[in-house]
Amino acid sequence: MKLVVLVVPREARDDAEAALESVGAIGFTEVPSVYGEGSTGGRFGSRTAPGVSDLVFVAVEDSRVGPIKKALSSLEVRLGRKLHGFLLPAEEF
Repeated sequence: MKLVVLVVPREARDDAEAALESVGAIGFTEVPSVYGEGSTGGRFGSRTAPGVSDLVFVAVEDSRVGPIKKALSSLEVRLGRKLHGFLLPAEEF
C-alpha cells in the first residue's frame, strides 16, 4: 500500500481530486491552506507571494500508483503547470 501526498494549488484541487477518482482512488484526506516555498516560488496567500496550496492524501494499493501518475500528468498538461506529489510506503492498522 502507498500513501500519495499531493501539494496542489487551491485553484486546481477539484481537478486533482477528480483525476484521482477517475482512476478509482476514491476517498482522500485534505489539509486546506498550506503555505510554502519551492522551485516555483512562494505561496503564502499574500500580495508578495500570492496563492495557497492544499495537501491531498490518498492511500492506495500499489497497482493504482501508475494510473494515478498518468492521470495527474494529463492534468498537468491541461493546467499548464506542475503538480507536486510524493509517494510513501503505508500500511493500514
